[in-house]
Amino acid sequence: MKIQFLGTAGGRFGVGRQVRASGGIYIEIAGKKLYLDPGPGALVHARKNSIPLEDLDAILLSHVHQDHTNDANIFIDILTKGGWIKKGTLIGNMTAIKGYKDIEKAVLDYYQKSLESIVVMEPGNTTDIGNLKITATPTMHGDPKGIGFVIEGKKTISYVSDGCYFEGLEDYHKNSDIMILNMIFPREERKGTGERKNNKHMDTYSAEKLLRKTRPEVAIIQHFGVTMIETGPEKEAQWLEDQTGIKVIAAKDFQTFEF
Repeated sequence: MKIQFLGTAGGRFGVGRQVRASGGIYIEIAGKKLYLDPGPGALVHARKNSIPLEDLDAILLSHVHQDHTNDANIFIDILTKGGWIKKGTLIGNMTAIKGYKDIEKAVLDYYQKSLESIVVMEPGNTTDIGNLKITATPTMHGDPKGIGFVIEGKKTISYVSDGCYFEGLEDYHKNSDIMILNMIFPREERKGTGERKNNKHMDTYSAEKLLRKTRPEVAIIQHFGVTMIETGPEKEAQWLEDQTGIKVIAAKDFQTFEF
């Protein structure tokens, strides 16, 4: 199994400033090739890192925001050879694929019609790709239909996606081998008191709470905001590891993990 981070910046300011790269996550598991949340820069970084975009089995979109969907249309164009070959699966939330209320969809109809299959998911829904089982999990974020994913092969990967911690989130991510946490804010953003004014993203204190209740074998933090990058993701990862006893790694741009 292989997980590669094609950039570790997150949020509008982290991505906009490009202090770190952005571009989502490439996963190989159970013989399948998945690309998760291809944000700005995904195409360029994927090509530079020899990601086999023509051979992807599925593109996964957790929510509609540009830092998670920006390069989705061009990925579909590459995968389907400009629409000449009907292939590949798009798995995502309602908003990214169909739009929701006044929020426009991210993936255009022009590209959707080229795909072999499209799966729109709500929390609790499951779908299979070969021997893989993919379950959608709830989030509390700016996209009201946003989801995370649990990907079950020989190992189980939890992708919590963007959003704050809420009671019950842990129920969807227990028994994971690898948990991927999008961590926009470090501890000093909250200074240990009260809730953030913007509580729609994960911070280090919230991550600690989730890790204590789920206890994955290893946690990988990524999708860092500007303050997190300035503070030092490695420092926050070490604090989480000291507090929980769980191995926590701060991902670096283009870093690959093989299990």
